Amino acid sequence: MCGLAGIAGPGVGDDAKSRAILARMVMVQRHRGPDGEGAWFAPGVALGHTRLKIIDLSDAGAQPMSTTDGRFTIVYNGEIFNYRELRHELAGCRFRSATDTEVALEAFRKWGPACLERFVGMFALAIWDVANQRLFCARDRLGIKPFYYAVHCGRFYFASELRALFAAGVPAAANEEVIYDFLARDFYEHGEDTFFLGIRKLAPGCWLEFANGVVSTPRPYWSLATDVALCNVPVQDQEREDELMARATVAVDLALRSDVPVAVALSGGLDSSTLLAILDRVHPDPTKVEAFSFTFRDPTYSERPWVEAMARHTGRQAHFVSTEAADFSTYAERFVDSQEEPFAGAPIVAYARCFELIRQKGFIVVMDGSGVDEGLAGYARFRPALWADLLSAGDEESLERELTAVGIVTVAQRAVALEQAAAAARPEGDIGIGQDLSVSVRPDCLHPEFLNRAGRPFPQFERPFPDNLRNLMYRELRYTKLPRALRFRDRLSMAVGAELRPPFLDHRLLAWEFALPPRDHIYQGVGKAILRRAAARVLPEALRLAAKRSVQTPQREWFRGELAAWLREIIDSASFWSRGWIDPEKGRRAMQEYFEGHGDNSFFLWQWANLELWARRFLDGQAAANRGF
Repeated sequence: MCGLAGIAGPGVGDDAKSRAILARMVMVQRHRGPDGEGAWFAPGVALGHTRLKIIDLSDAGAQPMSTTDGRFTIVYNGEIFNYRELRHELAGCRFRSATDTEVALEAFRKWGPACLERFVGMFALAIWDVANQRLFCARDRLGIKPFYYAVHCGRFYFASELRALFAAGVPAAANEEVIYDFLARDFYEHGEDTFFLGIRKLAPGCWLEFANGVVSTPRPYWSLATDVALCNVPVQDQEREDELMARATVAVDLALRSDVPVAVALSGGLDSSTLLAILDRVHPDPTKVEAFSFTFRDPTYSERPWVEAMARHTGRQAHFVSTEAADFSTYAERFVDSQEEPFAGAPIVAYARCFELIRQKGFIVVMDGSGVDEGLAGYARFRPALWADLLSAGDEESLERELTAVGIVTVAQRAVALEQAAAAARPEGDIGIGQDLSVSVRPDCLHPEFLNRAGRPFPQFERPFPDNLRNLMYRELRYTKLPRALRFRDRLSMAVGAELRPPFLDHRLLAWEFALPPRDHIYQGVGKAILRRAAARVLPEALRLAAKRSVQTPQREWFRGELAAWLREIIDSASFWSRGWIDPEKGRRAMQEYFEGHGDNSFFLWQWANLELWARRFLDGQAAANRGF
């Protein structure tokens, strides 16, 4: 994993100004690649790179990397896990390194954009074609690795992080339509727009080109629905369970390819515990892969018992880091800088301290269980979508089973459940509803003038499947829940020079999971039903039978206790109210009600404080700081 940066367009080349701007872009991303950096210039382009050595630790893997004939030059971030297999398909190529970077470069030279369809992994890349004066840019199918770009003063700028664009002189101005979605709907990372006006991110599973001063429309090279239609799923339960574990094992085995030490981030839940169990089979030496987790002082929020149970079960060493309220206020402003856009609340501090410990212990690659909840319907919010499908199919017996299983038995309870099912069948039906079905946002507090200038219709998310359940799963995977989790984890891991790998986001595994029958997703009110059955063979009973737990933190208690004054100072400030996003009267009343103990939702207050800290860092005085051509 690394950091890439570049500029293309008129006036760019091997001159002092281009070199100075590219150097700034590379410098601010040095944390992503502390093991080396490089730059390459040609008429019309400047490419920069910072390297984190993972595969082939020699200097032969340095970037930017060019083909032997000099026609193509690449800067690349991520890992193509099937690079060894692709190397065999590229018979006849004379490789100078053992890197996946060179495989990606040679694959593009042979197959062009079609090479992307052969890649299994996580990546963002840019390749300059000297012969055609054309820049080719691409991002992996799920958007695991970041790629930001902007056109400024007729030139195309791109980088792994937004700060590199600002260092190049791209202005930082608020995109209020995205801010509206964030405050009113808790949607962010759901499209190509960012919180900054004029700066975009390349959509997952897409590529684009820049040539003759024009940025092409991003073109998709992957469709989950198409892959799902090609999947053959066994009829027998046992066979499906066997195939799930076999496919997951292949994904984990591929993601283990590394020339540096590998760790696993263990939450104590079903997903990461299954990952460690598979790792234990694929890599049985307990001294080679160790587990890391975080805890809180309050045992109510601690995952330690489950983590320790799994560590004992596999004979692995488990390391823990504890997080306190003071850590949150101490780390918050630093995270505002490194995350670059609004981010999750208290969990981010716990994850950050965990990644710091991982790197301190000498591990450079870390694997986690991301993607299972989206691929196998793990969240409670998926239930109403299943109910809607059962209603539509007239399957009253299955509907009765599902409702009864979660304690919905009275007439009043069923009326509410049917309302939730009807809402789940509408694209906009669950706006601002958290994964546990709680309401997380306060659109009633938005300033009327802000609503008038920034309010926009509900995003038209793609609905590629014939049923509500899979369409909601797809939305969480492609547009809402997963993209923001991937962004904040990428920044946290890269801040300490560690590469995060989520093997369960192998696109082939995901497609097969989406092809499973609904009862394998949710059965008797429990999500990830097939994984729970399959995991019976590899997990201790305490973990196998544990209910789904979202990442729980004492944020609610912190915000009403130790952090109340800190939070109030940020929100109840002249600068925050002057931005015009929140109505001061309504906002102060909602904040006071929370501090007085009314309601458990603390998320909206963190949204407001987070936005204010973000605006102070990136918007206030930015115009004077911008430098560039």
